[in-house]
Amino acid sequence: MAEGLTAAARARHAAWLAAQWDGARPTRRAGVFLALALEAGPFALLCAIVGESVSATALAIAVAGPVAEELAKIAAPLMMLEKRPWLFSSGASLAGLCALSGLVFATIENLVYFFVYIQDPTPEIVLWRLFACTALHVVCASLSGFGLARAWRRAAAARGAAEPSLATPWIVAAMAVHGAYNALATAWELLAPIHG
Repeated sequence: MAEGLTAAARARHAAWLAAQWDGARPTRRAGVFLALALEAGPFALLCAIVGESVSATALAIAVAGPVAEELAKIAAPLMMLEKRPWLFSSGASLAGLCALSGLVFATIENLVYFFVYIQDPTPEIVLWRLFACTALHVVCASLSGFGLARAWRRAAAARGAAEPSLATPWIVAAMAVHGAYNALATAWELLAPIHG
């Protein structure tokens, strides 16, 4: 943002950013944390609905779905990091927020699957979704959270603006892990008659 500004304007902007970092109240940070953690719920519902309405091609299952879901889980924390990084109290709180978003996302997605998409799920399916799928969402969101925390730490050290692009390798890793899981689960499902 400050690239096209004069030296005086950049100095004023830097002073304003430092004041924002120094003036962030703990109660406001806690409220932001809670609101951002809960945002994953509506995004999970949207992803589950849209995901079931598109054709289940290998590309959709292994690429498009994981990309959409991983971005949905961290959308609000990512936007807040870019616009108001001082509202996070630490990199650890940001990484924890992403993990919590993954848990909220998985919980809502599981409820949609149990009560809308799967008629009379077997105990094995319920256990699989509750443990394996929930763990997948929490782990992948945590990977993205580590990247966002990295960007936050650099911004906090400079008392300046965050560079969310520093998180890109971590976000891509989360998408890759999720895509690999989906591909393996789909292959297993297709091969299940052979095993059963």
